[in-house]
Amino acid sequence: MDKITKILDYAQKMGEAANHAEKVGTTAAGDVYSLGLLDDHGFALPTGLPRLVVAKGENCSLITGNDALALLGSFDLEE
Repeated sequence: MDKITKILDYAQKMGEAANHAEKVGTTAAGDVYSLGLLDDHGFALPTGLPRLVVAKGENCSLITGNDALALLGSFDLEE
């Protein structure tokens, strides 16, 4: 099972409706993945506040709401 599949499996176990994950950065806590929903044509659906999974080794943690916004704000993301 690849890393993205593991991230999506974890997110679904945590009650998140996500079918797409994308690595957005790395922290001391691990690699950070953004969760999302794509429609049948591959277009992103609106989901509200960001939902992130931090993965390090076999351990994952779900970050949501204001904590997710703060974590995303710590990265130098380009559009």
